[in-house]
Amino acid sequence: MEILYRIIMIYLLFDNPGDKKRVSFISEQTSKKIKEVYSPKCKRLFVGWLKGCLAVLGFSHHNDTIVCWYDFQAVLCYWLAKLSFRQRKIVCINLLLKDKASTKNKVVAWLYKKALKSKHFVASVTSVEYGNHLKDRLGIDKDLFLLHDLFQENYKINGCMDVRPKTVFCGGRNGRDWKFMLEVAKVMPNIQFHLVMPKVTYDEYHDELPGNVVAKYNLSMDDFMKEMCSCEIVALPLDTEAPAGLIVLFQSAANMKYIITTDTMTTREYLFDGRGCLLPNDVEVWKKAINEKLGNVKSNIIASEKLLNFLESECSERKFVEGVETMINKLE
Repeated sequence: MEILYRIIMIYLLFDNPGDKKRVSFISEQTSKKIKEVYSPKCKRLFVGWLKGCLAVLGFSHHNDTIVCWYDFQAVLCYWLAKLSFRQRKIVCINLLLKDKASTKNKVVAWLYKKALKSKHFVASVTSVEYGNHLKDRLGIDKDLFLLHDLFQENYKINGCMDVRPKTVFCGGRNGRDWKFMLEVAKVMPNIQFHLVMPKVTYDEYHDELPGNVVAKYNLSMDDFMKEMCSCEIVALPLDTEAPAGLIVLFQSAANMKYIITTDTMTTREYLFDGRGCLLPNDVEVWKKAINEKLGNVKSNIIASEKLLNFLESECSERKFVEGVETMINKLE
């Protein structure tokens, strides 16, 4: 009697179809057979994520592995598989849970906790300290893999930019403490602050912007990078211990911009040992640090080079692929 064996497949699920060019290296650099799946673009993000999960669950089979680029989709895949009595192995790339004690966040935390307790679910974190924090918060005893966020060459801007003296850049979306940034700007009237924020944030604060603040919103990535590179240093005040601001941190390093940011469990993973400036969110402390760093070109470049060397070594495409492979192997 002939026995037929089916090849166990690995599916790589992305939450954004725009990721395709940026992440193709994973399939190219791994020896494993991987099929890429891209969630459709929908007006409501959750609908796109849900459709992506349902699609990969539909054409995958028992014991196949689904690697999820977005942590919430990993948890969503786990629950959809469980509720439909389908067994799938789930790899979750870089957990991120908000700390705010809202009812919504409590429900989400419970969903994550149940998924993480499963032997068919493995996950990574971008910081060892943040991983330990999550385990304590969720009350779980499970190994979480360290997988630094990905640093890529396309973070560097093409060409040179004229740098405006005595200028500070702050930009991005999630986890920014915009109120604190404006408080710092108000006590430094001789320094120009260039802020790039979401439209909703701009609408909230534009009537109270001090005269030394130039605020813009919803810029293209090219214009965002030009704003950053035309300023002397980058400031990144954060309001969460969860991973936030890492893309801007990487963009700063790629363009040799010194960065000052909030001292958190995540930022310590990247900026300790003189690779940048980690501070508590205290206005006078930030005022002093910014004054010290503006115009201090030589020491700023040394720190930026240290950060860039760390990112090129520890956050490379090769290291990322090795980390994903380790998690896949854990489930085999």
